[in-house]
Amino acid sequence: MKYLSTILFCFSLVLTSYSQDEVLIHVDEMPYFPGCNDFGEKQKKAKRRCSNDNLVSFIANNIKYPEAAKEERLEGTVLVSFVIDNKGFLKDPFVLRDIGGGCGEAALDVVRQMVRWEPGVNKGQSVNVKLNLPIKFSLSGEGSLDHTISWGTIKGTKVTKKSLKSNIEEAIIVRDAFGNTVSVTELIFAYERKKKFLDALSKGHINTAQRKVLKKVKPGGILTISATIQQGANFIEVDREFEIVK
Repeated sequence: MKYLSTILFCFSLVLTSYSQDEVLIHVDEMPYFPGCNDFGEKQKKAKRRCSNDNLVSFIANNIKYPEAAKEERLEGTVLVSFVIDNKGFLKDPFVLRDIGGGCGEAALDVVRQMVRWEPGVNKGQSVNVKLNLPIKFSLSGEGSLDHTISWGTIKGTKVTKKSLKSNIEEAIIVRDAFGNTVSVTELIFAYERKKKFLDALSKGHINTAQRKVLKKVKPGGILTISATIQQGANFIEVDREFEIVK
């Protein structure tokens, strides 16, 4: 679609339970979006690419950019969470992060249209797996593969100052849509609270200036981590935003 770009799914960082059965976040073989049954056991990488490509095509062909969002020139990423159960059925989708303008509901609508997946497998058994699906709404129509940022034990979008301190020695990791770690060429910490703004730059690792930024965070502030990675001749910025809570 002209007004929409989509990005691939990433895995939830929260362990949960579902229908009295355990729901896993990492298994031997993650669920596959339908349409890739022709690949054999020795073609799993190709099958994963097929699954991701089919998922992107499905989203692009079925989602509708809300008129309210277009009128307001709203762009950004909606994050939808759901479970693919051990039969391959999608269960309990809900919006983890919204950008407004009806985009959250539009993302849910397309997720609810999905047909049966090939379930995830762990230790030879079909299992329930929780996934997150980021869907990027872009008026430019430019699509991109999704990359995700992880940082130590930090989960979700809300974080305490204590949690930041406990993870300060941990590396900030960027992964591509297939879960591969990619090198970070530049790392920016940006902190904003009550119209006050602090930022600090490094070459991929947390430095002294960024540690000073972390020491000044307070509840009610927003910390944004921006990592720049190189993909071929292009440089891509990957962001993750945290709300500081008590």
